[in-house]
Amino acid sequence: MRILLRPFEAFGEVKVFLISLSLIIALFLSLIFLGGYLRSNTLLFETVRDEARSYFALIVQTRLWNARYGGVYVEKQGDVQSNQFLKDVGIEPDIKCENNKVLTMRNPALMTKEISQLTGAENGVKFYITSLKPINPQNTPNLFEEESLKEFEHGIKEVWKVDRTTTPPLFRYMAPLYVDESCLVCHKSQGYKIGGIRGGISVNIPLGELDRKMKTNKVIITVLLIITVAILLFILYFMVWKLVSRLQESREQLKQISITDELTGLRNRRYIMERLEDEFQRARRSGKPMGLIMLDLDYFKQINDMHGHQFGDLVLKAVASRMRSSIREYDLLGRVGGEEFFIVSPEAEVEETLRIAERIRELIRGEAISDGKREVTVTISAGVTMLKEHDRDIDVLFSRADTALYSAKQQGRDRVVVL
Repeated sequence: MRILLRPFEAFGEVKVFLISLSLIIALFLSLIFLGGYLRSNTLLFETVRDEARSYFALIVQTRLWNARYGGVYVEKQGDVQSNQFLKDVGIEPDIKCENNKVLTMRNPALMTKEISQLTGAENGVKFYITSLKPINPQNTPNLFEEESLKEFEHGIKEVWKVDRTTTPPLFRYMAPLYVDESCLVCHKSQGYKIGGIRGGISVNIPLGELDRKMKTNKVIITVLLIITVAILLFILYFMVWKLVSRLQESREQLKQISITDELTGLRNRRYIMERLEDEFQRARRSGKPMGLIMLDLDYFKQINDMHGHQFGDLVLKAVASRMRSSIREYDLLGRVGGEEFFIVSPEAEVEETLRIAERIRELIRGEAISDGKREVTVTISAGVTMLKEHDRDIDVLFSRADTALYSAKQQGRDRVVVL
């Protein structure tokens, strides 16, 4: 995990961007899935509503069929009872036949009630007629039905709602019943007129199965959302991680280029001077010694003039390589310009600093440098100085090392001078 997060440690703003983008993606996908979930729920409710409308239309058509024949007679047997409310409005419901059988009338209202009992026993769907002025007290409306009937009087064509106060929850649907001529047989005394609203049919559909589908739908959509967000965020992280990794590599390369001498691969002047300042301050605080060595190739201009700059570059690379192999691991070696090099030796006494300078001088002088066609033996001069208590800054130190190098040149080159 540390490896995966490492590229972001140097790019704090990328982490903020990635987190922000992840939140935006998660929010965007959540809204999409929420919209899909709500839409699917809406479709499920619309399906139930259409089912309720179908029940209502079937009941209305069945009632019209019944009313067209002035009621339907059935044999009075078993638990079949006469319709007492027909007697109350002056209609005799029973007919006695010659074979002593008795037929009793099933008017539209009673027929609706008995069909509702059948559907209720089969699938839980119930429907019945209700009115603000019911003849039968059993048709007195509940609160939902009463409010719906009042809305019908204001031109509303249908009303539905989900009632979760019951177990199982119910989808309640209601639409108005309009007065026709057959209705006046029983309801004329109530002052109804043809075309008016005399009540409505209430359809109640259990939502137990629908609720189970909605819960399953919710679980499926939630799981799909989590999986989708996780996959997209993983892809996003991977792509950004690769990008940041490459940026980090480029940044490290640029950093190395900015502090490295292109020709020799040593540290450049800017870097070595910054580190000299750091070591200078550290040595002043700790009271520990610090040595400086300034080195310069002897007669390097003649090498360039005689053999060309390409061969001169080869000489510089070879000298740099030999210097690198001669210093301590924690010494700082850099090329400060042309054929001039500089070494900072932290915590080195004068004797050790001199040994480093002499080791480099002897190693360079001791082996010729060749490109296979030409061969030269080069020497170097070196100026050595140590940090002194009265040194105010690195400029004083640097100047003294430069003076020591100049003195070595004046004394005949190929030597080390200490100041």
